[in-house]
Amino acid sequence: MSTSPLLSAMQAELSELQRFVALLEREQHALIHNTLADLEDIAKQKAGHAQALEGQAKERKRLFQVNGVELSPDPPHPLVRAAYLPAEHLPHLAECWLQLIQAARHASALNQTNGKLIDTRQQQNQQLMALLQSSQDSTLSYDAYGQPRLSRPGGSLGKA
Repeated sequence: MSTSPLLSAMQAELSELQRFVALLEREQHALIHNTLADLEDIAKQKAGHAQALEGQAKERKRLFQVNGVELSPDPPHPLVRAAYLPAEHLPHLAECWLQLIQAARHASALNQTNGKLIDTRQQQNQQLMALLQSSQDSTLSYDAYGQPRLSRPGGSLGKA
């Protein structure tokens, strides 16, 4: 049995999606372990993968239409038939489609988790900035005898 263009396209999309999942896992590791220097490169790579996946999904949809592919209306929307392909292609197409759905769900879950990690980090940074700004309003200084003294800008420096 020769590989159909549809199966080849789906396999290529699955491979790209698996690389995207690996990148999301790398991003999550960087967020958890505070290796933030890696995030700029990861963001660039994510954009490239997302663009590639978008193109591959369009091609898959076109090939679904050309080959008369029908999906079940019931989740997880398994592939039911490919009207214009030989019947022996259906099991391979159905399996690849199932793997694509599972990989896409995994990528979506990772992306949501990473978004929550980024939001949490942003909130922590904002709280830290607020704390630093409030502590900047009162500064520690020393008096003539070398004793620490908390002073506030604009306040009196003490009595003469």
